[in-house]
Amino acid sequence: MPRVITELATAFKSGTRSLATAVSTAASSLIQTHSTTTPKAINQVTTAHSSKLFKLIRNSIDAGEAHFKVGGKKLYFPTARVILLRPNAKHTPYQAKFIVPKSFNRMDLRDYLYHVYGLRAFNITTQLQHAKFSREGNAVARYRTGQIKKMTIEMTEPFIWPEEPKNKNPWNVKFFKGLEQFAEDKQRLGSDAFKPSEAFGGALGPYKHKPQPFISKNLKNRMINEKTRVHAQQFRKDDVELVNKYLKF
Repeated sequence: MPRVITELATAFKSGTRSLATAVSTAASSLIQTHSTTTPKAINQVTTAHSSKLFKLIRNSIDAGEAHFKVGGKKLYFPTARVILLRPNAKHTPYQAKFIVPKSFNRMDLRDYLYHVYGLRAFNITTQLQHAKFSREGNAVARYRTGQIKKMTIEMTEPFIWPEEPKNKNPWNVKFFKGLEQFAEDKQRLGSDAFKPSEAFGGALGPYKHKPQPFISKNLKNRMINEKTRVHAQQFRKDDVELVNKYLKF
């Protein structure tokens, strides 16, 4: 307040009649003063906290202890499914990516990796993948599958995945891909159902119509009647033998 009064007195002495100009000048000077001092104080506090946290983590690592506050509740035989994924192109050897349950948070993963595998996790980030639409069979209705939660961590030591084997015959990858293609071909609708299948090189059909030997209608009926008569005689013979077998007893 005294500064504002001083600015007003200076304005009156200089012949300035606008009080708004004098007040705005004083206010702007106050704002500039606060804007130059406040970030500096914040930076000092942030730097002090970061350096203190860094020292605590480094001392814990040197002592072979946990680099975070361990919870008081103990959990034996955890049933959570944590899956290690291959890194993307943007990841470094010091980063690892996992699929975790949706109920997991960053502290859970950090605690899990440290106590189960002895792995220290830093700078954990979370990604929640959107659910996809899917159908079952030829159903028109569709539904969303469950969301997938992924977490990326940073490690103190690098880990490089081994290269994928070029020869995948021991895993029958080609065979299972052929089964998937055959299942898709069987679910075709309309005119697509008559298209040749590409599964297994077309070995499972549908096959082309092959020419058949000519058989007259009269000969076909005679052969069918003869076949039916032979089957009837065979069935009667079996029944007679069964009855004679029980009559002997």
